Amino acid sequence: MKSTFLLFFLCILSFSISSCRVQHSPPELVKLSINQAYVDQAITVTGYQFGSSPSVIFGAATVAPIVSNDETTIRLTVPRVAPGKTQIRVQTEEGTSDPLLFTVLQPGPIVNSIQPTNGLPGTEIIITGDYLNQIKRIRFNDSDAVIKDSTAQKLTIVVPVTVPRGPTFLYIETVGGEVGNRFTVAGTPQIISVSPLNTKPGAELVILGKNFTDGIVSINGLTTDKALTTIKDTEIRTIIPATATSGKVVVRVFETLVATSTDTVKIFQPPFITHLLASDGYAGEKIIVEGNNMSEVSTFAIDNVPASFRLLNSRQVEVTVPALPASKQVSVSASGVGGNTSATDPFFYYLAPSALVLNPARQLPGKNLTISGKDLYRITSVTISGITVPITSRNEGIDLLVGIPPTAVSGPVTVTSKAGTASAPLTLVQQAVVTDIIPLKARPGERVVLRGNFLMNAQILFTGSATAAADGGKNEETERWVTVPADAQTGPLKVTNLTNTTITTTPFTVLRLISAVDFTLKTGKVGDEIILTGQNMATVQEIRFSNGGSVAAKFVLEGTTARVTVPTGAVTGQICLTNGAGTSCTSAIFTVTK
Repeated sequence: MKSTFLLFFLCILSFSISSCRVQHSPPELVKLSINQAYVDQAITVTGYQFGSSPSVIFGAATVAPIVSNDETTIRLTVPRVAPGKTQIRVQTEEGTSDPLLFTVLQPGPIVNSIQPTNGLPGTEIIITGDYLNQIKRIRFNDSDAVIKDSTAQKLTIVVPVTVPRGPTFLYIETVGGEVGNRFTVAGTPQIISVSPLNTKPGAELVILGKNFTDGIVSINGLTTDKALTTIKDTEIRTIIPATATSGKVVVRVFETLVATSTDTVKIFQPPFITHLLASDGYAGEKIIVEGNNMSEVSTFAIDNVPASFRLLNSRQVEVTVPALPASKQVSVSASGVGGNTSATDPFFYYLAPSALVLNPARQLPGKNLTISGKDLYRITSVTISGITVPITSRNEGIDLLVGIPPTAVSGPVTVTSKAGTASAPLTLVQQAVVTDIIPLKARPGERVVLRGNFLMNAQILFTGSATAAADGGKNEETERWVTVPADAQTGPLKVTNLTNTTITTTPFTVLRLISAVDFTLKTGKVGDEIILTGQNMATVQEIRFSNGGSVAAKFVLEGTTARVTVPTGAVTGQICLTNGAGTSCTSAIFTVTK
């Protein structure tokens, strides 16, 4: 029994020892697919006991990326280690394999970008790409760059102060090889402003900005004359070529560095007026001006007064004539950035007629009429009381002669030109008409008012008067004032006007005071009759005996005498007689007796 147990124990121990020996064996590296390769190139290693999570070590401690693996095979990528001979080991939890020799090859440098691709000495340049490590030299042609920072994917360098301006090559040399890229030693030009923006051929153009040295200027693709161009690093002055057209301004440095203006420079060719399609005009009229480069005109003026305008096409402009203070010959001019021009064709500006004066202002139908006034230019029609009449003759701008139609009546005379219309009243005289005489009785020297029509300047002749009555203060068509002449007698008035036709009006009574009165008897008592004689006795209206002028007497007119009864209450005194002209009293005294 004891021997059986001992045998069983020995068997178990032997099995355990055997099992432990297989499970804890380190990996064994047998073979490499290739003995040398570039960084990042895939290779395969074969062997035993690689397990599920092996590591492949290059050199002292660089772990290679594993693509795939199993117990006997590992596919990996050569890590980025220093080029040259090294050792490869496989490492697992059970240990590390014996090494195999391997040679790491460095690829040539790859440049993906250089920012910026140009710069002045001292400019910091950033180069991105790959395999930029293992640097041997970085240079601009033969001038070494200053390296500030270096990794496999990024280099930071500084343009050396010794490198000359202009196009060059930037070379990057590593252990794996050399690569060259174009680089321009110059700052990027930048246009800040261009002036003027509106200009003409032959004018100076000023460009402000920076990094202009070695620049070439062009306008809308046309290069300016270098002999007429002054270039500073921050300013360029050049002359606009004769054939230049509107467009952007470009400054090109070493061909590859380009600055383009934000603004467009507009280049205007000089205008030239060839013809006016009108020889005269008035305010507000639209005239057509023909010429060259009309689309480049910015202002029009007539007699130096700005005029609004509308471009019809490149050769025609519609110009609105502005208001001017007087009628006269004027100039038509145009100006623009490209220059100035004036028409050689004559142009007359005229105002509307005004301040009409008719001579005579009172006229007979069928007669001539002279119309004068201001600005009687280019008169197209004349009407009299609405009837258009021909212009017999004219003194341009001063007066017109027309004939009055026989059928015309009083009304406006209208004179019209394209600039406007003016009118003045014309009275066409007809036979005088008298509708009222106020008063119908008056004394010599007093004013009488006649009302009616066509009475202006008419002669008013009173009965018995040798001459026409004098003016009394108003001489109008519908109302006339005259003064009763001293020799006027009662009877009709005769009225004669320009028609030479005389009309007789209502009888008019001329009032005169009773005068040269005498009486018989000189004394008497109440109830006695006395006889009064004198001038104008037939007009007596009342007779009174003096007693404060309040005692009226009965009387009978008998031709040039009056038979009067002495009234009750009469007292000694004068006898007073009253007619339409007033009251007059006797110079003699009548004595009342008892």
